[in-house]
Amino acid sequence: MAITDLRPSKPAPISVNALILTGIFAALTFALARMDQPPGVLTFAFVVVGWILSVVVHEFAHAYVAYKAGDHTIAQKGYLTLDPLKYTDLGTSLVLPLVVLAMGGIGFPGGAVYLRDDLMRSRRGRALASLAGPLGTLAVLVGLAVCLAADRAFGVETSPLSRAAAFLAFLQGFALVLNLLPLPGLDGFGVIRPYLPAAVQQQAQKVGGLVFIGLFLAIFFIPGVNHALFRVVLTITDLFGVSRPDIGAGYGAFRFWEG
Repeated sequence: MAITDLRPSKPAPISVNALILTGIFAALTFALARMDQPPGVLTFAFVVVGWILSVVVHEFAHAYVAYKAGDHTIAQKGYLTLDPLKYTDLGTSLVLPLVVLAMGGIGFPGGAVYLRDDLMRSRRGRALASLAGPLGTLAVLVGLAVCLAADRAFGVETSPLSRAAAFLAFLQGFALVLNLLPLPGLDGFGVIRPYLPAAVQQQAQKVGGLVFIGLFLAIFFIPGVNHALFRVVLTITDLFGVSRPDIGAGYGAFRFWEG
């Protein structure tokens, strides 16, 4: 008879994939910083790799808090290694978000970690595990804003790198706003879900996928929804000192195929 070790698994070290992706991002950052007129494909690559890394931060934050709250299956699944391949599904985590990025410059939620609510010790722990992801996204936005502010402090008003970073910061703002919407399937609903009646939670779980599709369609085909979200996101990036002209220029460079 096989004996299962029920002791909590210890977090694994950082994955090689995470280190490689970080190295690529650093190389792209260096290239953009050194070139006065870099090809648009460099901005595209910088934003795409930066976006994937931001998804890693978002999902790691979910996983780490869930692990601390009692779901130790997180470690067994490899979610604590920062490995982007552990958080991704080719279609929903990479292809769909990148298509949305290319179509409308929108930071649509991508990866996912599968948390065991039944193993977490309290409703508060489950709520915090849902909130942790958006806080990770906010941390990335703040980090980018600080880097942009440092550039300005050293007299660099605008550059290919600052424009690319500004657009990436805008995407973080968009992802933050979308994820905090209190709709089934999104983190905002996950924060309040533990405090709702069980019947409501079960029903919400059934319609989460449909709500996600509905939100996608509303953003692209209902102008009022799109404009309202953009206003909120730009207000947030304004608060962090991210230049609107740099966001626009970064988006233009990102869509290099239109040049």
